[in-house]
Amino acid sequence: MRSCQLVARRMMAFGLFCSLPVLSGVVLAQVEPLMSEEVFWDDVPMVMSATRMSQSANRTPMAVTVIDRRMIDASGAREIPELFRLVPGFIVGYNDGHTPSVNYHMSIDRYARKMQVLIDGRSVYTTAYGGIPWVTLPITMDDIDRVEVVRGPNSASYGANSFLGVINIITRNPVLEDSSVKINIGDGGVREVFLRHVGGAEKFDYRLTAGVVEDDGFADRYDSKPTKTFTVRADYSLTAIDTLIFEGGLGTGPREVQSKFPLFPPREKRVLNHQQQIKWERRQSVDESMSVQFYHIFQRNSEAFTTLNFPLGVQVGGFDLVLDPMPMDFSRYTHRYELELQHNVGLTDELRTAWGGGLRADEVWGSEYLMGREKISNYLRYGFMNLEWSPTKAWTVNAGAMAEDYSTTGTSVSPRLGINYQFMPKHGVRVTASQAVRTPSMFEYAALYALNGPMTLYSGSTAVGAAPVDLYAEFWRGDQDTGVEKIISYEVGYHGMPVPGMFELDAKIYFDELTDVIDLQDFPQPLDNLDNETSIYVNNDWITIQGVELEAKINFANDSALHLGYAYTEVYDKLRAKRILKAPQNSFNLLYMMSFDHGYSAGIGFYFIDRIQGWESSRPKYVRDQVRRLDLKVSKQMALFGFNTELSLAARNVLGQYEEMEILRPQSDYSYSNEIGASAYLSIKVQMD
Repeated sequence: MRSCQLVARRMMAFGLFCSLPVLSGVVLAQVEPLMSEEVFWDDVPMVMSATRMSQSANRTPMAVTVIDRRMIDASGAREIPELFRLVPGFIVGYNDGHTPSVNYHMSIDRYARKMQVLIDGRSVYTTAYGGIPWVTLPITMDDIDRVEVVRGPNSASYGANSFLGVINIITRNPVLEDSSVKINIGDGGVREVFLRHVGGAEKFDYRLTAGVVEDDGFADRYDSKPTKTFTVRADYSLTAIDTLIFEGGLGTGPREVQSKFPLFPPREKRVLNHQQQIKWERRQSVDESMSVQFYHIFQRNSEAFTTLNFPLGVQVGGFDLVLDPMPMDFSRYTHRYELELQHNVGLTDELRTAWGGGLRADEVWGSEYLMGREKISNYLRYGFMNLEWSPTKAWTVNAGAMAEDYSTTGTSVSPRLGINYQFMPKHGVRVTASQAVRTPSMFEYAALYALNGPMTLYSGSTAVGAAPVDLYAEFWRGDQDTGVEKIISYEVGYHGMPVPGMFELDAKIYFDELTDVIDLQDFPQPLDNLDNETSIYVNNDWITIQGVELEAKINFANDSALHLGYAYTEVYDKLRAKRILKAPQNSFNLLYMMSFDHGYSAGIGFYFIDRIQGWESSRPKYVRDQVRRLDLKVSKQMALFGFNTELSLAARNVLGQYEEMEILRPQSDYSYSNEIGASAYLSIKVQMD
């Protein structure tokens, strides 16, 4: 009851908050002359990721956060995942110290398998474990033009795994860039060098970027992640309306891994990620375009090592039973090939559509200790259509669906229907219902995570002979009957510009119901198993998420700007009939961007996150306390030896130490944590025209 009252109060606050811009619009309407149809839509930001069509934010069926180039620069972020602290409801953390994870609404999964991420239209979601290999993505921070974050299920546009939301990273066109050299040096062993060369001819433009990134990771952790990246983009104008675009790149480097299990020693693994994409675009007119793209992604994780002697805590005939050292191999690799066609066309003055389809092949190989040395393939055929119908300037209907046929999980359809009503110039509401799915990762589908090794009997520290049996310990197993997860989502939202060009506001109330959620379920096993149970991936959980999200952008007359975000989130475990701390109940973000005379600029970022359980923590007592983080950045543009130069100093987490998101466990079980303290880094960037 108390929880319902809290939600009701926040909904009332939401309504009152949304009424403020409406009232201000009424006042403005009393003093402004009647607006023409052209002015009606002026200044409203355009986005393209919600429906695969370019739309004003007033017409999209769901909330979209745009992180533009100015916000990226002002934030002081070194890694792309850090940018998503600016998005309401997002949770950023680190697994194993060095592995970033970005979740929306829930911390239920350290691999963030419920989020789709695109780079210029290609999905970089890994099909082996799920989630995104953020560190080795072949892209640097300076390659990015803008990021559009669709906050809500979007399988209707981008298919399975666009389950809770979509991050669409859009890179810069080479023709708009200059060659440059950038160096970052700072605390924690931060050493980064980025070289960018831009060139071209009459119809041909290209960009080459090489980067070397290194830091020492978290204090007192064996988690450094030196990474080398190389990217290329080339745009060739075939005709006045046809363009051919090639993108490619690789990211690679060693990773220090600290053991969560005393059987496994600290070790080093090596990762490799390379991608290639070719895309043909034809733009016949403002209302019609067509594209065909093909891309390939290869990801490899090489991780072979030898275990430690491990006492099992069992006696046989008066002797201690010890598991002998044995070779282990957690290596895996994936290939993804995808071909897609998309056609955008205006059918009438009121009706336009984006439709298309494609083919995808995923191939995953896992070592003997992960997937039994099997090569698992998954083939996909899909088709999609999104329609935007605007019978009047005030009304917009967005209807769409994606139909997918997977060789592993069969056929599913993800529909969406949204209605937008502009009740005043630059003020509108939306009501949307959608359904989405998530297919199991190949590890969830076909895992065979097991140990198989000899045992020895010991008297004290002296080996007295072999144990009568060897050990076979099975931990996680995939059930190849596992189906898709499902979500039904309802959203009521408002988007408006109470002061055109100066104040933009987006607010939403939502309710999501997740069913057939994939989870590990324990099954008893024989006594020779280390923990006497096997955990099998099954469609077992039923979860609801409800909340309120607010986002505001304010531009001031002195060329400064303020970005604000707030989220109130409640997660319920329906099977156990209780609220769980798998999301911070309250979170808040602020980014204030300032520009001064003589080339100076600055950014102030503040982030608050409520108490939250760590990834995969099953007990409420394993909760991270509230976090308050303050980041500062100051930059100076100048001419140095005839080159345009930017000198920046970023101070991060100046309020002091806190614990980043991790799998929170008892101190006796796993004593390591992601403690992050205050730090700073100096950056110098020299542009060469």
